[in-house]
Amino acid sequence: MNKTFIISTFLGLIFVVVLVVLVGPKNIIQMVDRLNYIDFLILFFLSYLALFLSALSFNNALNVYDSKIGLIDLLNIKLIGYSANYIAPSGIFAGFIGGDAIMALILKKRTSLDFKRGFSAGLAAKVIEFAIFLLFIYLGLILGFKYFYLPPEIWYLLLIAAIFVGVVTLIFLINPIIDNRFFTKFLKYLTRYKVLNKIIFKILKHINNFEKELHLFYVKGKKYLFLSLFLSFIETAVLIFQIWLLVHYLGVNMGFSKTLLVFSVSMLVFALPLAPGSAGTYELSQVGLFDILGLGSDVGLAFSLIMRAINILMVAISFFLVPHYGFHFFKKRDGKETV
Repeated sequence: MNKTFIISTFLGLIFVVVLVVLVGPKNIIQMVDRLNYIDFLILFFLSYLALFLSALSFNNALNVYDSKIGLIDLLNIKLIGYSANYIAPSGIFAGFIGGDAIMALILKKRTSLDFKRGFSAGLAAKVIEFAIFLLFIYLGLILGFKYFYLPPEIWYLLLIAAIFVGVVTLIFLINPIIDNRFFTKFLKYLTRYKVLNKIIFKILKHINNFEKELHLFYVKGKKYLFLSLFLSFIETAVLIFQIWLLVHYLGVNMGFSKTLLVFSVSMLVFALPLAPGSAGTYELSQVGLFDILGLGSDVGLAFSLIMRAINILMVAISFFLVPHYGFHFFKKRDGKETV
């Protein structure tokens, strides 16, 4: 297994343990005990419902290429892609590239759909999905700035993160629509540096083809765009409701503005290039945010740990599905799997 993955995960786990010790293990246990098995299953169902809506959006994108695959298979493939993103170092680039590349490879095996088209469909669906997320992220930050006091340095950090994520999303969204070939032009510019020439020329053609395919997708798939936007809107509403419901289960009534702010911070933390699953940083962000909002650091840590448990359970399920689709998360070396 990659050393960076092991080290970053280990440090993240240590960070979580330190937070538990600082907040108080007894307080965390008492808070988590308020959640029964039925409550947890309902929360897990909401996560799976959001994934199902995301899979429908992906299926909608595949319809542009007249590619047909069973919805159950597509949901399983989407879960595998989600898990690949989760166990890899998190970040907006991992979310746009890692899982979608794996899904495209599986689709190629199952349906013979060309890899670049499967990847383009997944990427287009992901960009549309995150564009809707971004609208709610900005709304959450605006409401948070209006109604709640946060230290200026926190607002600066959130603003920088929101601008970064927004710019990346807009590049992925607008670039193929206007057929600007931004990434192809950028790579050609980098060929000025001789040390990069060999590497760039190996991938330049592929990047140009992907950008061309994405442009064709938006040209051919106009009638599918509004359906994908609608599905992404419902998915976002499900995720926001899940946050509110979990905090409600923990005995705290949180209004819409606070719920949306928690959603915004959560999405920004997961979008930034950090440790696998934003280990440690996600928990810290929620502990700090819940404490500043007057909801209690123990509620914030319990909330993040329960959400972490739901995500890990989804990843665990995907590991049982991977062999069925003939794909492995970890590369083989000398005929032996590395885990």
